[in-house]
Amino acid sequence: MIRSLQIIDTLHIGGAERMAVNVANSLSRENVESHICVTRAEGPLKIALNKDVQYFFLGRKSTLDIKALLNLRNYIKKHRINILHAHGTSFLLAVLVKVLRPKVKLIWHDHHGNRVHNTSTLKLMLLKLASFKFNLIYCVNNELKDWALRKLYCKKVEFIPNYPTLNLNKSTVLKGKDGKRILCLANLRNPKNHQMLFFAFKKLVEEYKDWSLHCVGNIYDDDYYKNLKAFIMENNLEKHIFLYGSKNDVSHIIEQSNIGVLSSTSEGLPMALLEYGIGKLPVITTNVGYCGKLISDDSLGLLIESEDKMALYKGFKLYVSNFEYRKSCAENFHKKTLSEFSETIVSKTIVKDYNFLIA
Repeated sequence: MIRSLQIIDTLHIGGAERMAVNVANSLSRENVESHICVTRAEGPLKIALNKDVQYFFLGRKSTLDIKALLNLRNYIKKHRINILHAHGTSFLLAVLVKVLRPKVKLIWHDHHGNRVHNTSTLKLMLLKLASFKFNLIYCVNNELKDWALRKLYCKKVEFIPNYPTLNLNKSTVLKGKDGKRILCLANLRNPKNHQMLFFAFKKLVEEYKDWSLHCVGNIYDDDYYKNLKAFIMENNLEKHIFLYGSKNDVSHIIEQSNIGVLSSTSEGLPMALLEYGIGKLPVITTNVGYCGKLISDDSLGLLIESEDKMALYKGFKLYVSNFEYRKSCAENFHKKTLSEFSETIVSKTIVKDYNFLIA
């Protein structure tokens, strides 16, 4: 029997975190004994876990927390875990555990879209060493897959798409006028590039004064956030741009929105775009990571080049002024999302790979 443990550093709301929870939940419906270990910090995604997923909070204090390492080893031994599925930066802890439990199979799931262009020498060295212990690498786009095959020592590397799931919680009420809301699901940090988004929206609202922009994602009390707040104040946009922080009722938020946007300078396979697709939002996104594969032609949505402020403004204007085109893009992208990025397709692929590894 497959007994799998997803390993993730936190349960804050982010793409890697949502995917770890999605995989744990999906596997619990596929005759897999599904566990999840959160190593550093709990968060709002904890309530999204199915009751059949066994939960373990490690409370790791540092990278080389020996007590936490031994506690995780003991958990794996007690529950006879045979698959470790480590997401993002949790790979180092998972490798140390595998040294102690060498029969366990280790999968690393890479969600970091900018790794190809921005990996330091030290991080690359750590990954190279760790990859000797990886039995399989999952990548969320083909660029990451090609990079892993070139740079790392694990030769079994696969592309596996993210997939969205619906959330039935309904607590957040968006401000602004019904039918005229633009939504951005992205944590307030680089490389999400809210600066470009705010610039383009400012130009839009000069012509279409009823429209509003709604930013949902973790807020960090740093210069990035302070600069965004200053932009809102300096341009008198307090009644047009709203920052909500992280929320766990994304499906409900999307129901209240009319356009979905992502203005990032780098991505893997962004969960936000898939959630827009499931929720039938017309989308505008920068051409980074897997986004160009998602929005492969203009019948599915609007694809613009990274950091092209005017293209983003013109995209907003096209959608706002052309309801029929907007509706058509939303319908087409919805169909593509359902057919190519469904929970059933991805979870069965994962189970097949798990079975191969433990055979």
